[in-house]
Amino acid sequence: MKSLTQQILRPTLGTLASCLLFLGLAQLPAFADHIHHLWYNNSNWQDIDLTALTNGGIAKSFGAITAFRTTPNNQLHVYYVDQNSDHVHQLYFNNTKWSDDDLTAFTGGPAASPYGITGFAIGNLQYVYYVSSADGHVHELSYNNVTWGDQDLTSITGGTVSSPLLVAFATKPNNQRHVYYQDGNTLHEKQLYFNGTSWSDGDLTSILGGAYCYADWVAGFAVGNLQHLFCTGYGAHDTQLGLLHIHYNNSTWVYEHITTAGLPMYLGAGIAAFKVPNANQLEVWSVVNNTVLNREDFSRFTHVNPSQWLYYDETSGIGAPGDAQFGQIVAFFTTPNNQYHLYYAPSSEVYQIYYNGTAWSVQDLTGGSGNADPNSGMAGFSIGNLQHVFYMSTN
Repeated sequence: MKSLTQQILRPTLGTLASCLLFLGLAQLPAFADHIHHLWYNNSNWQDIDLTALTNGGIAKSFGAITAFRTTPNNQLHVYYVDQNSDHVHQLYFNNTKWSDDDLTAFTGGPAASPYGITGFAIGNLQYVYYVSSADGHVHELSYNNVTWGDQDLTSITGGTVSSPLLVAFATKPNNQRHVYYQDGNTLHEKQLYFNGTSWSDGDLTSILGGAYCYADWVAGFAVGNLQHLFCTGYGAHDTQLGLLHIHYNNSTWVYEHITTAGLPMYLGAGIAAFKVPNANQLEVWSVVNNTVLNREDFSRFTHVNPSQWLYYDETSGIGAPGDAQFGQIVAFFTTPNNQYHLYYAPSSEVYQIYYNGTAWSVQDLTGGSGNADPNSGMAGFSIGNLQHVFYMSTN
C-alpha cells in the first residue's frame, strides 16, 4: 500500500509549485529517521546506525542527505537537517570514530528546509548548501580548515527565492563553485556561481529558451569545466514530462531530451548520474512511468556517442524492483575494477544494481530486514572499490 503522502501527491499533483507548497508549508509528518551507513569493505556489506552511534540529531523524514569524503585525510562527511530544530548537522568519521556536529549552532545560520541539501569538498575545504526555511534564501556553509561559516548567497547576488531543490559541484582545475537551484515562483532553473573572486546569479531557463526542471530531485556533475544537470522536466515546447540533460559546453548552456518518445518520467522519483572515467560515456538512472503496464520501471540511459542515448529497462531486463517511491537514488563507478553501481530503496529494503564487467545483477543489501525510508534522501561515493551509501531508516 502506498503511503499517505503518495496517495495525496500522485493523483492531484498539477505543478511543482503545489508539490513544494505541500512539502514546505503543510509540513509532512515528522517521522523519526536515523541516518544509516551501508558500506562495502571489499569482502562484505555492513550496516551501521550512525544516529544511535553518535547520539546525533534525528533526521527529518522526506528530507535530503549529502555526503562526500575529504582528501588527503580520507575522512567521511554526511550532512542532513535535524527534525526537531531544523538545524544542519554533520556526521563525520575522522578515521577513528564517528561524531555529530550542529553546524547551525556553530555558525548562527537560519533554520533550514530539510528537503534539499547538497555539497562537495575541495581537498579538506567543505562546502554545503541549503535553503533557509524562513525566506527561501540559498546559504553556503563552508569550512576553511579552521572553523565553519555561513553566508547568504541570495542576498549577496540579489538572486531569487529558491525552492528546496539544490545540486552543487566544483569545476576543475579552477576550483570554481556552482550551485543550481529553482526559482520558487517562476520555476526557472538558476545558477549561483563563484568565479574565484565574487558570486553571481544567472537564469539558465532564459538562456535555454524556456526549458526547466519539474522534479523533486536533480543530479549533476562537472567534467573539467563542462557542467551537466539531469532532471525530470519540460523543454521549451514540450507537453510530456521528460528527462532533460541541461549542460554547459564551454561556450553556452544547451539542453537535450534523453527519454525515448512515449516514455514519460515518473514525477518525484530519484535520479542519479555519473561519467564513466576514461571514456566518452555518460550514465543516467531514473524511473519511467510505464502507464500501459501500470508500473514504474527502473531505467538506465547511456550516452555513448554525440548523437544517441540508449535506453535500458532494468526492471524487465534483470528483474530489478520497480520504484514507485519518492526517495533519492545514488550511482557511481568504482575503480580500478571498472564496475557500475546503483543504489535505491523501492521499499524498506536498499537494493544495489551493479555490473561486474560481465553481467548485470541486483542485490538486496539489507537482506529482507531493512527499515529504509523509501521517500527520503540517499547519498554515497566510492573510495577505490570501497563503497559508502548513506540512507534514512525508520527504526
